[in-house]
Amino acid sequence: MKNIDILLNKEQKEAVMHKDGPLLILAGAGSGKTRVITYRVAYLISEYKIPPENILAVTFTNKAADEMKSRIKNVVGKAADKIWISTFHSMGCRILREHAEKIGYTKNFTIYDEDDRERLVKNCMSICKVSEKQIKPYIIIDKIQDNKNELISADEYKKNYAVGWESKIFADIFLLYEEKLKRNNAVDFDDLIIKPIEIFEKFPEVLSFYREKFRYILIDEYQDINNSQYVLISMIAQKYKNICVVGDDDQSIYKFRGADITNILSFEDDYPNAKVIRLEQNYRSTKIILKAAHSVIKNNMSRKEKELWTENKTGDKIKFYNANDENDEADYVVENIFNLIRSEDIKLKDIAVFYRMNAQSRVIEDKLRRAGIPYRLVGGIQFYGRMEIKDLLAYLRIISNPYDTLSFKRIINIPPRGIGDATIDRLEKFGFENNLMMYDVLFKIDEIREIKDNQRKSLENLREFIKELNEIKNKIKMQDLIKEIINRTGYLNYWESDTDPNSKERVENIKELVSAIADYEMNNPDKKIEDFLNQASLISEIDRWDKEANAVTLMTIHSAKGLEFDVVFIIGMDENIFPHKNCLEEENGIEEERRLCYVGITRAKRKLFLLSAVTRRQYGTKKFTNVSRFIKEIPQEILVMEGKTPPSLIRNKEVETIYEKTDDAENTNYNDFECEYKPGQIVKHIKMGIGKIEKVEPYGDDIRLTVIFRNKGKRTLSAKYAKFETVD
Repeated sequence: MKNIDILLNKEQKEAVMHKDGPLLILAGAGSGKTRVITYRVAYLISEYKIPPENILAVTFTNKAADEMKSRIKNVVGKAADKIWISTFHSMGCRILREHAEKIGYTKNFTIYDEDDRERLVKNCMSICKVSEKQIKPYIIIDKIQDNKNELISADEYKKNYAVGWESKIFADIFLLYEEKLKRNNAVDFDDLIIKPIEIFEKFPEVLSFYREKFRYILIDEYQDINNSQYVLISMIAQKYKNICVVGDDDQSIYKFRGADITNILSFEDDYPNAKVIRLEQNYRSTKIILKAAHSVIKNNMSRKEKELWTENKTGDKIKFYNANDENDEADYVVENIFNLIRSEDIKLKDIAVFYRMNAQSRVIEDKLRRAGIPYRLVGGIQFYGRMEIKDLLAYLRIISNPYDTLSFKRIINIPPRGIGDATIDRLEKFGFENNLMMYDVLFKIDEIREIKDNQRKSLENLREFIKELNEIKNKIKMQDLIKEIINRTGYLNYWESDTDPNSKERVENIKELVSAIADYEMNNPDKKIEDFLNQASLISEIDRWDKEANAVTLMTIHSAKGLEFDVVFIIGMDENIFPHKNCLEEENGIEEERRLCYVGITRAKRKLFLLSAVTRRQYGTKKFTNVSRFIKEIPQEILVMEGKTPPSLIRNKEVETIYEKTDDAENTNYNDFECEYKPGQIVKHIKMGIGKIEKVEPYGDDIRLTVIFRNKGKRTLSAKYAKFETVD
């Protein structure tokens, strides 16, 4: 390949030219990993003559997959079209579509999103006579996800794990949930991974086919894969072991989604002859920003040793502003955005504001709106998750898959047809008694005497409408199909005549859906409506993010993974916010929060602003806060302290936190306070076990305890949230 010596550094070139055997590429932030993956695939094809159809490349977002495919195509041309380049879920969906009949599904199965899953869980809870006061639906959903990630089926859970009342109730709901998915010819997101595993286990010849097909495998963001993804890819890679994984343990931030950092940390245990290459040269950030990032992340124990370096300029010091409150914090951000676009070569699209939780965006949004500064909010309600879009997609889904009862119940009275809940219950009861799906019940509507004549007529019209569209769906363009649905149902007119202030936006969204389908059809002329529904189900909000739109970007740090901006503001750098209070009692919780901070810092290319506040309003009450421990971990010589009351940083090596002395805090005597906990006291924690209190300190409206646990070592926890039991 031409120019490889010019385009790649020594380590990148070594990774690209590696041919056979397992390869672990530890790619630090901004170290050019996408370029390495691109050229590695191109090198396999052009220099080692590996057929492109024998290469599988997996990443975590559709946007990243599309970018990867585009870059590879620029190097190897049309051969890139034969490579499987996709996300894990898209790959699983493709395998499942091909072999669905083997496990009792049809190829046109529906993919249920998070909203669909919640509706189905609530339906199952209702049937099992479990109220939301007894068990919250989100708890059921989380447990279903956890069990599926661990490859524990509903039957297995019922048999081996259902011991107490709550677990037995969950087992019943889990079993019913799985039964309804199957009856509806539907799967959830987790099934897109575990169903292919099920197929591989039951049909070894299918697994053998994919092992032969994918002789060379590349996995991006390997630190973010969960257990089921790990099992799926390990099964395919088992024969040839030509697996190249690219990742950075310092950027593992998705534990809440089931990501397991041990997958990347133990890669060399899985593949003892693996070659390990570290990419430590950063091409993105200034020396100052990298120094701050390393000063934070080096405090983690569970990591592979590496330190980023760069030939970029030293850059500006990091500005740390300790605001009076969240309004002052937001005003500072707006003021500095104005200063940047007026005095420097920086555009609005080059600026991002990060926060730990979505709820923190409200004040910033309000200030930007008042200042007339355009912004894009990433992580709000996704386009394909909006009510009007889901209504129309439900029509497409029922046309594609008539057995999808969930979609059928959504459209049956949208727009209103005079079909109430009582009528829907009668239809569902009749279907249950006669082993019929909801759509099939419409063909026996005359047998249900309780149905009124006007309702019967509406249901018959709906039946014929669905039947007619099902017959023509593959004979007309997709954009004409959606237009037919909109026109025949009067759905657009329904919202145009509505007086709700949000109706105008809904009308625009409906028109945008038509445009989205037209664009998809133009770029994918051979695809069917099922393919578009797949794409709509699997797309994330970040996939629709337009980096060229000239507006400030607002997002959580979790959403920012993989992105970069000239200027980054990170707000809410307070203890209990970042790090989040929930992490204080989680095993390795602080380490994950520290990795999240590292990710936020390393998104910045030129300038970084870190902000905290002396007080914040929480649940309507103004409370004093403490500056985040992560600020303390950054060397003060690379920080520019700003604010009316510059913080006095009190360093405490044992506790690793910062306490800020404000005018209000000066009057508090921290040496004289009442507390039920005392140093030397023996306590018990539900997860950590038995421990001895070493230190007790006031912490805002809480108490911070440093405890030495028998099996977990020294930990610093919140007394309010840890809920210790005293041991005599």
